Amino acid sequence: MGYPDTQGFAYSFARGELTLDRIIFTGISNVSADQPTEEGVVMGTRPYPLARTVGSMGLGEGSITFSDEAERERFIAHLGNAWREKIFTLSWVLTSPGRPNIRNTCEGCRLLSEPLSHESGSDALGGDITFSFMVKKINGKVPHSGMPALTR
Repeated sequence: MGYPDTQGFAYSFARGELTLDRIIFTGISNVSADQPTEEGVVMGTRPYPLARTVGSMGLGEGSITFSDEAERERFIAHLGNAWREKIFTLSWVLTSPGRPNIRNTCEGCRLLSEPLSHESGSDALGGDITFSFMVKKINGKVPHSGMPALTR
């Protein structure tokens, strides 16, 4: 009987890549993304569900925290005029020694807001952006069957 390796290293946010027109932005300290599935049910003459449907997904939403305000501004500047209409891909990789990498990708992303919150202190100024996306993939796998490949 083997024991779990409690001394191993956990996955870490070792590198994040926000890719736009083959330009990689790396000054990222946090990424969050969620795209829930809303389930439906099959109802009959009983007071409880008889079955469930596959459900449907709307646009996902997420946020990126840039650890460097200059990197955030460079990203927005590269999008150019009408930056909230430009589409981009976000990907980040989780790594751990001796374990396979986990690659997360949000495709069909579009900026929704760029809130500012600057304050005095020893840390560098950074900033957030919020975005919507079409599909989130984990290691290239999509959450529902029949989803089109959006990768350009």
